Amino acid sequence: MTQFSTFLRSIGLTGQFLLLAAILFTGLAVLTGKLQNQVIAGRMVEGSLEIEQALARGVLIAALGNEAVRGPLSAETQRRVQEAVTGQIDPAYIDRVKLWDLHGALVYNSRGAVEHQGRPEPAVLRALHGETVIVEADGSTPENLWDGALGTVVYEVYIPLVNRDGQVIAVGEIYCSVELLLARISRMLEDTDAIRLGSLVLGIVGLAVLVAFAQRRITAQEAALGESLRKADALALANQRLFQESEELRRQAGQISEAVLNRIGSDLHDGPIQLLSIAALYRSQLAHAEADSPIAAKASDLLDQAIAELRVISTGLVLPTLEGLDVGQTVRRAVENFRTEFDSEVRVDIGPIRAFPDDEMRTAIYRVVCEALHNAQAHAGGQGLAVTAEEGNGILRIAVSDRGPGLGGEEAAEGDHVALGLAGMRNRARSIGADLRLTSRPGRGTEVALLIDLDQLENNPRPDAGEGPADRMHSPAASGSDALHALRGKG
Repeated sequence: MTQFSTFLRSIGLTGQFLLLAAILFTGLAVLTGKLQNQVIAGRMVEGSLEIEQALARGVLIAALGNEAVRGPLSAETQRRVQEAVTGQIDPAYIDRVKLWDLHGALVYNSRGAVEHQGRPEPAVLRALHGETVIVEADGSTPENLWDGALGTVVYEVYIPLVNRDGQVIAVGEIYCSVELLLARISRMLEDTDAIRLGSLVLGIVGLAVLVAFAQRRITAQEAALGESLRKADALALANQRLFQESEELRRQAGQISEAVLNRIGSDLHDGPIQLLSIAALYRSQLAHAEADSPIAAKASDLLDQAIAELRVISTGLVLPTLEGLDVGQTVRRAVENFRTEFDSEVRVDIGPIRAFPDDEMRTAIYRVVCEALHNAQAHAGGQGLAVTAEEGNGILRIAVSDRGPGLGGEEAAEGDHVALGLAGMRNRARSIGADLRLTSRPGRGTEVALLIDLDQLENNPRPDAGEGPADRMHSPAASGSDALHALRGKG
């Protein structure tokens, strides 16, 4: 069995298929050939017997005439029957002929004496009722016991002999030897088997050629497919490396941007703001007459306004401490700083949120909420400000809305500032793989929604219980405006 398995593996898939096809087709051909030969031989024997009995019926009826046979034949009738049998019937096919009268008694035997049979043969009685009976001859029956050797394959055919009036006048019995017929049938079937075998061999050879051609095509296609898969794998690895590099560069750019913004805010606070504050101190040393002049008063107002706006810009650039805050606390921190800066009422609705953000995502959430609140304050006058955060359908949704005139109203005259702020928020959203959607209709307010896939938040580790965000809620925080908004002053 092991050797056969080894042989099957050695010939390959094509050889296995051809071997199986050859065995299957050969087995089917042999089986169907035998069945077909048996059917053909049987049908040819039946046809031959039909011909022989038709010939014998005509010969015997012509010799007997129209009168019914009741008892022994007359010498004249027996002579006519004998001459007809010996002269018109070929002994190579019809070995002997018998006649039975209407009482079932034997009255003529072409190959021997007429013996008393006793009780009539059942086949003779059936033939007397008009039935043609064909049975294979049996040398051990009383009828054939005294007739000598019958031959290898002999059939007894009992023929009802019917006169012109349609009446059965006697029963003729012929012994048909089919040995010669079977020999001819055997030769014919051998020729047929040879043709069938040749056709089978040609079919298998043709199938082998077809399978070999198909196997060659399949092998070539498999090689091409394998090469394509290897190229695709290499391209996928290269794309993965590029994606990882781009993600790393994006993170570095975000970190550098925040560092630059914090540095600019600190520099503004420690540089121009300090210098302007010193200038304000020197202003108090001016003489009262000079200080009360309109020019001095105007200069003093401009100086105070410059100091205030620079302080807003510097605090907007500096990012407050967000480390360890969850989503809700990050959103509330942005809202608290906005309330402190503008003394505006903001409705906050934060549902249960299980997801926990990383530092990069916290920064993006804080910046987007701050920028959206500042835009709503600037262009909607702080009307109906609301901030919501909730989870649903695998998405974290953080929305900032107002009840102002919408972006199509007069309050949107500074469209460039709005577009710049929206571009900044969209860039923030894209930096964390989120989506930013703006909904605004004239007279019905505006909503800015940040949509984050929760799958991005599932694997972020939470801080230890002892170092939770509640311990850092009172750390100093700056204004919540984004860098772009802070730089333009009144965005």
